Amino acid sequence: MQGLLLRLSGLDADAESAVRVIAYFDSLVRDHVTVRGMAQATARLAQCPAGFADGSGGFVRALADGSVEYPSAPPANGAARPLPSGGRVWLEREGRAHGLDEIVLERFAEAAAVAVERAAGPAVNDPALVELVLAEGAGETERARALRLMGFPAAAPVRVLAVSGPAAGLVAWLRAAGRHVRETPMDVPGGTVTAVLADAAERSARGEPAAGTGGAGDRGTGAAAPGTPARAGLAPSMSWVDEVPPGTLVGVGSAVAGLAAPESWAAARTALRFAAPEEPVVHWAGLGALALFAAHVPVEEVAALPDVRALRALEQRPHGRELVAALEALCAEGTVRRAAAAAHLHHSSLAARVARVEAALGFSLAEPGGRLRAHLALRLLRLTR
Repeated sequence: MQGLLLRLSGLDADAESAVRVIAYFDSLVRDHVTVRGMAQATARLAQCPAGFADGSGGFVRALADGSVEYPSAPPANGAARPLPSGGRVWLEREGRAHGLDEIVLERFAEAAAVAVERAAGPAVNDPALVELVLAEGAGETERARALRLMGFPAAAPVRVLAVSGPAAGLVAWLRAAGRHVRETPMDVPGGTVTAVLADAAERSARGEPAAGTGGAGDRGTGAAAPGTPARAGLAPSMSWVDEVPPGTLVGVGSAVAGLAAPESWAAARTALRFAAPEEPVVHWAGLGALALFAAHVPVEEVAALPDVRALRALEQRPHGRELVAALEALCAEGTVRRAAAAAHLHHSSLAARVARVEAALGFSLAEPGGRLRAHLALRLLRLTR
C-alpha cells in the first residue's frame, strides 16, 4: 500500500486523496511500525519535517529524506496535535499549508497513539518489579513473575542500561524505536543511577522484531557520537544508544535471557564506571579485559598506579585537560595527523601537546606499545573519578 501511494505534494485535497492518506496510515498501524518509523513515513509523505514528543522530555524529528534527529526541544511553531498519553505530533511546513496537512496530522496523531500504547503495553509499570528482576538474591520464580507482570517473557532476551544523569530522553528514544522498556532509580555505591530494562530482540530497519531471530548478541560495541542522527534501523547492539544529552553517562549491559537480568545489570554498572564526558556511552562487550580491573582491583590500588597518578597530576596542571584530550585523540586515532584532524587542531599544535604529555608520563607515545600503555592508563583513570 505504501509503495503505491503518491507523495502528498502531488495530491489534490479531494476525497480520493484523503482516502489514500487514511489508507497509508492504516497500513502503518497494521504493520506495527514504531513511532520513529511513523515520523519518518509522515515526513516522506508530507515532504516536510515531522516530529513526535512523548510528554516526558523526549523528542523525535524526521526529515523529508527519512533521516532522524533527536532535538532537545520541539519547534516553536508548526501545526501540532496532542496525544492521549500526554505527548504530541507536529508538522513543520514552511510557507502556506498544504490542503491535506490537516488530515495527515490527524492520522499521524491517531497512528502514533496506537504505537505508543503498544510500546507501553498493558503490563504493570511498577518500579519495584524492576528492582526485583535485577536483584541478585531474587528467586527464579519471583523474577519470572515480575518479568511477566511487566510484559517481558522470562526466556526472551533483555538488556539493562545503567544511566547517570537525565534518563527520560534515552527511555523515550528506546520506546520510539519500538522497545518495551521499564526503568527505576537504583542505589549503587557512590550514588543513584537509573536502571533501564529493555527487550533486546533484534529489530529490522522499520523497527519490528527481525524475522527468525530469537535474541540480540553483542556483535558491536560502539555508538554514534552525541548529536549524530540515528540510522534507519537498529543493529543488535550498535544502535542501542545513538545520542545522549550533555551530563548523561550510559553503561550498556549484555543481552541475556530475562531470568539472567542481574548479569546484564552488573555488566551495565561496570561499563558505566568507564564512561566519561568524552565517551559518554560505554558497552560492556567492548571493555574486554578492562572489566577485570573494575571487578577485582580495589580503586585505591588503581589510583596508586604510577601511570594513573601521572595522568591525574597532568590533569591538574594549567591547560592539563587540553593535554589529556590530545592524548585521548592520539590513542583513538593512532597517528598525530589523524588525531589533529579529529581534534580540529593543526598537526604541529597537537604534536607539541603530545610532547608535553610524553614528558609528564615518562615514556614515548610514538610506538604502539606506548600508546597502548597510555590508553590503559586513561581508562583506569576513569575508575578513580
